[in-house]
Amino acid sequence: MRVLISGGGVAGLTCAYWLDRAGHTPVVAERAPAGPLGGYGIDFSGTGYEIARRMGILERLADRPLRSDSIAYVDASGRVTGRLDRPLTEKVLRGPYLALMHTTLEAVLADAVRDRVEVRHRQSIAEVHQGEGGVGVTFADSTSEEFDVLVGADGVHSRTRELAFGAESRWARHLGFTMACYPVPDIAGLADVRTHFAEPGRQTVLYPTDVVGTSIVLFLYRDRSTDRIPRSQRAARLRTVYAGSGWHTPELLAQAPTGELFMDTLTQIELPHWSAGRVALIGDACGALTLASAQGASLAMAGGYLLADALTAHPNDCAAAFTDYEARLRPVVVARQRRTRSFARSLVPATRAGHAAQRLITRLLLRDSLVPLLRHGFGDTSSILPTTSIT
Repeated sequence: MRVLISGGGVAGLTCAYWLDRAGHTPVVAERAPAGPLGGYGIDFSGTGYEIARRMGILERLADRPLRSDSIAYVDASGRVTGRLDRPLTEKVLRGPYLALMHTTLEAVLADAVRDRVEVRHRQSIAEVHQGEGGVGVTFADSTSEEFDVLVGADGVHSRTRELAFGAESRWARHLGFTMACYPVPDIAGLADVRTHFAEPGRQTVLYPTDVVGTSIVLFLYRDRSTDRIPRSQRAARLRTVYAGSGWHTPELLAQAPTGELFMDTLTQIELPHWSAGRVALIGDACGALTLASAQGASLAMAGGYLLADALTAHPNDCAAAFTDYEARLRPVVVARQRRTRSFARSLVPATRAGHAAQRLITRLLLRDSLVPLLRHGFGDTSSILPTTSIT
């Protein structure tokens, strides 16, 4: 089976790996150039961790962890008001985990398919024409090809989904937050811990990357607007929203790049079905969780794995394969989306009273006796995976 995967991120590369291993011919089209483009940190555990183990890439991931083993919550003066250490995190997540840059996971996955899977960078799809025997795809460079199946793995703003299912506005559920992030130099005393500083309506997070001397600053703030902010205006928007902010926020804002600065709304995608004809969606394209879930990358890998497994189990019946894939993963994604929405409501309290209550609750929650409650919000399980790897 010849499968076009639109999107060379975590979900797409995972799917390509397992399709290739099963004897199919995946082709990946990725609009970005080769190499890392910047990114943010992730907590990698549960289902994704197990898939990485089956792929034999855990050791390479473990060689590039973030330089932090704990999370500190601080006030405007830098005083620690709460702390989450690694042993408690592992209890919450039901086992080992890795704190990684998202780009590290993508790079290791790219290495895993290198020389085995055709990956076309700076390429994207423009048109899709479905027939009984396959999918005709016209690319942005006006070339056309036929494939047996098209997989949309191109993120929350998926072009594949737009072509096959309609405009994003039909399926998007905005959670009322905007986030932005970019790299900054380490700050002395904060180069080995992930630090959260919250104020009413906004939060600043700083954490070290896997590269000595470089950290990531992440801004998360309440925002009902769903408009995409032009890149040239993003730094100015952050300075406006965070005017008068405390802690190290002013100096971090002063280092905002004038060009490339990632900024987006926290948006979930909810579709009635994850497939249409010979087109199927995986990862954020069909079930975006947002960074508030702490499981986005893990379930993106699950989508790629389970779709490849289903296509292998039903090689001549993509409709049956898509039904099998969705039946196994959709309940998990829907439940996680629901939990994430509930958690997001208290993520950045809008008022001083709410903020004070959050600080108190945080101090009370971060203890072993409340692991079951924390696990309900952040835990994951690998029970959705088949007991044996795809062959």
